[in-house]
Amino acid sequence: MTMNAPKTQKKPRRKHKNTGWVPDQHGAWVMVTVPLLLGVGLAGPSWIHLPLAVAWMTGYFAFFALGLWVKARGPRKAAFRRPLATYGGVSAAASIIVVAMHPAVVLWGVVFAPLVGVAVWEMYRRRPRSLLSGEATVLASCVMVPLASSVVGEALDARLWTITALVALYFVGTIPYVKTLIRERGDHVWFVGSVVYHCGVTAVAAALSAVGYASWWSVVVFAVLAARAWWMPWSVAHRGKKWTPKVVGLWEGASTLAVVIVALLNN
Repeated sequence: MTMNAPKTQKKPRRKHKNTGWVPDQHGAWVMVTVPLLLGVGLAGPSWIHLPLAVAWMTGYFAFFALGLWVKARGPRKAAFRRPLATYGGVSAAASIIVVAMHPAVVLWGVVFAPLVGVAVWEMYRRRPRSLLSGEATVLASCVMVPLASSVVGEALDARLWTITALVALYFVGTIPYVKTLIRERGDHVWFVGSVVYHCGVTAVAAALSAVGYASWWSVVVFAVLAARAWWMPWSVAHRGKKWTPKVVGLWEGASTLAVVIVALLNN
């Protein structure tokens, strides 16, 4: 007679608590870095881009730590003061260097101030993942495309603004689209809004292509993105299986690359 060994139950994984030093919002990393790298690539690397990149990235890190500090309760708040102070201090110092090298950069504060202000306001209202907050941070990030050119004295011509617009239109659409797959999955209003937005962006790309500002390939790519905005959420309801954040992230990584390539084709 044989006896079956008792089955061992797997212990549930303990959720790692973020200490505030490294942002864990992986999708945000793409939105923060791609416009900056694109802007530097279009302008041509310069020494001023080094402190600019430090100011921008540590500023994002400080913003993330601030969000955790606002969200935390009681003694837990103290854990986020050090990363907030460190990143905030480094960002401020790097920003001073950028201003010293190119004083006119302060004029961009007129653009950044309201966008950052909206994001911080939503954070203090404990709505850091609201649509308004997401779009404000996305637009602030996309401003880095023309800003990276302006600090080296490059002209902000129609081509640059078209590239900025196409990238911004894409990233703005990722906010509602990703919500239809994760946080707002199954919500008909979010689904319809996302699809309508992507169809509208495809029409904008077609208009820009018709007048010679963008490549027709941009129309093709945005049409595919509009189709995925419909099919991905629809497939969840019909196949009975959710899309994991990892898979969604991989798809968006490929989509970002495609958008950047077609945006550059209007040279």
